[in-house]
Amino acid sequence: MLRDFNWKALIAVGLLAGGIQVVAGVVMYVVGIYFVPWSMFISLAVLLLCIVYLTPRYRDSALNSRLSYRQALIVGIVISVCTGIVYAVYNLISISFFYPNFLERMVNARLATMPDSERTPEFIASMREGATAKTIAFSNLIRLSLFGSSLTIFLAFYLKDKHTKPR
Repeated sequence: MLRDFNWKALIAVGLLAGGIQVVAGVVMYVVGIYFVPWSMFISLAVLLLCIVYLTPRYRDSALNSRLSYRQALIVGIVISVCTGIVYAVYNLISISFFYPNFLERMVNARLATMPDSERTPEFIASMREGATAKTIAFSNLIRLSLFGSSLTIFLAFYLKDKHTKPR
């Protein structure tokens, strides 16, 4: 089953999806919506669109236009994990070198959504201590990989060929 895949092409599709996710992240940051609570849904929607759009492209180019449920599941999981890895690397690089005030802006945005009674000096200090490029990158890696993989369980029913029999 796993040898049915063109892994080089599949990883390339996953890296393309990760690149699209990075572009979306940059646009959200430049436009000023990266730190709003609902921006995470934009990232997840971009991932969903990448899975839905790129899976059939991979099927047509690498799987002789045939796609079983299992194949669709594996393709979606690979796209999700590659997207998470690329976005995590982007987070590490961009926060460390290009967005000097990113961590402070993120903490301030989170604090702005909290009631005054919860903003104790101890809580603020622990938020600042926990806000690192590594924690952000790791949480985005996990979020994108798990959400995309979970969603793929259902999307694979839609993306598989209707006439393909299970193996």
